[in-house]
Amino acid sequence: MNAATHRRLVRFDTSHTRKRRADQLPRPGVSLVEVIVVALIVLILLSLSIPFLRNMRELTRRSNCDQNLVRLSLAMQSYSTDQGHLPTGTASFNATFRLWPEVPSPGDPVADVAETELAITSVAEGYHHNWVPALLPYVDQTGLFQSIDFTASVYADSNRLSRETMVPVFRCPADDSAPTNSSYAGLHHSVASPIGTSNDGLLFLNAWVRSEEVPDGMSATILLGEKLSFPGDLGWLSGTRATLRNSGHPINSSPEEEQLEDLRFVGGLGSRHFGGASVLKGDGAVTFLSETIDQPLFQSMVNRNDRAADGSSEADAD
Repeated sequence: MNAATHRRLVRFDTSHTRKRRADQLPRPGVSLVEVIVVALIVLILLSLSIPFLRNMRELTRRSNCDQNLVRLSLAMQSYSTDQGHLPTGTASFNATFRLWPEVPSPGDPVADVAETELAITSVAEGYHHNWVPALLPYVDQTGLFQSIDFTASVYADSNRLSRETMVPVFRCPADDSAPTNSSYAGLHHSVASPIGTSNDGLLFLNAWVRSEEVPDGMSATILLGEKLSFPGDLGWLSGTRATLRNSGHPINSSPEEEQLEDLRFVGGLGSRHFGGASVLKGDGAVTFLSETIDQPLFQSMVNRNDRAADGSSEADAD
């Protein structure tokens, strides 16, 4: 065997040995147990993250809803500055608007009985122009405001296109009702009562309230709040229970069917947010009220004039 042949044999033997050793080494891989463990970890992380993501979505909706109320607060303040008073909650045909405290009240011997007993019913009949269109010029909806025929009923054909227009600032992202419904309502009274001329809230029938003359102060009085639409809601242009509510019912309470059949029934506040509803106070503060709030306290926050001579409220006295 010559030297060249020997070298070739040595190289072959060496490479063969290395290949055999490489074949004997453990190859990298993943066992079935490891796959199962990783899958379980992923499932656990997903189960923990889904509620978190759901909560983040709800918080985002609440934040956007509160921003709507902030915009409405600025619009309300601008309107009040321009006009010298808050808008009326709703109006009847040929209404005589009065500035509080010159509005009629029950038992007032000088009050017009017919005017005192006047009440709004939730039916598509009547004038029913309300506080919502009054704010349109202040929420970048001047064109829509100019399209409304204020000489006719909100249900007239001349107001059909306006009535069927969706206004984003009046819609809470969590509200799943018809897009022409308002997610927010003005507070007309502190107890369950029809919408009338002698209500004790800030937005009621045929009356204007000056912010500086509210006895309890605007910072202590609720102006607007979230509301859930009832079947047959008449939309944002209607000054009925579609845009006005009272604090005579707990927040998020559901009315009985026979109550809804009563056209004078108004209802309370509510929302699709968990545990309560956001409200706007007269000074522009937005706060979230729990559905478990003490009912007399809630009613006191809506009544514009429930302070006693010593400065305490009726709710405090209770």
